[in-house]
Amino acid sequence: MYLVRNPTGINSLDQVLKGGLPSGSLVLLLGEVGSGDFEFVISSFARLLSMKGRESKVKLPEKVCYISFTRGKEDVLKEVAFSFPQFYTMIRDRLEFKDFSKAYFSRSFIPVNWYSSTNEELTFQSLKLDEQEKNLMAELIDYLDKNAKGSIVLIDSLTVLAQYCLARMEWKDMIIFLRGLQKASKQWGGIVYAILSEGIFETEKQEEIQECMDGVMTFEWDHQGNSKRQRIMYMKKFRGLLPVLDEDNIVNFEIQISSQRGFEVSNIKRVRGK
Repeated sequence: MYLVRNPTGINSLDQVLKGGLPSGSLVLLLGEVGSGDFEFVISSFARLLSMKGRESKVKLPEKVCYISFTRGKEDVLKEVAFSFPQFYTMIRDRLEFKDFSKAYFSRSFIPVNWYSSTNEELTFQSLKLDEQEKNLMAELIDYLDKNAKGSIVLIDSLTVLAQYCLARMEWKDMIIFLRGLQKASKQWGGIVYAILSEGIFETEKQEEIQECMDGVMTFEWDHQGNSKRQRIMYMKKFRGLLPVLDEDNIVNFEIQISSQRGFEVSNIKRVRGK
């Protein structure tokens, strides 16, 4: 059990990671705007789903689940179709998509017809929280309990979820949820990704979130003054994986993103002189 790895499906990365990420990991994808975190997930999902039903020597997920709080499935699929046309056909009918928009916006002044495709009549009462409806956190926990076992799950995004929680509960309760999620992920035996935008929360809060994670994959733009803009990725922390990278003296990964191949590791930077 402890030696099982879940492949990302991105061959150029899995080869370096000796097969993939440790099974049962809660992984934070911490990224600057446009630095590649979303592209990493979509590329990973598409390739893993394309392997389903074929003979494979690697551990494939039971399900691939995309959890969203503000975006609908068609919105996400449209972005994929524009950015990575071939990936669209791979994930269109096989991605398990859960949209929590109704629960997320239920306490807000946003009209129902803005986030729901139903023809529900807009009234003053429809803008109020339905007391019979479970709150967002309860719905999220229930969904994870029923779907996360043996699966690859994306929470898109932890930024949105944390902002929601800050308005409705104490910060410590959000941290308790993440610590519980980290513990539960070991029982589920898959991978849970959570996207967090860099710089939205104050440093202390961002560090607290990272402390709850098994792994933190950081996506950044190279700010070394190169004439060509270059994305890079590095493992800020990763239980059970950092020794592998340290052994090979790996500092970070240069990223290449194309509409044909999606997210790829184009170059591995190692400690100078090693």
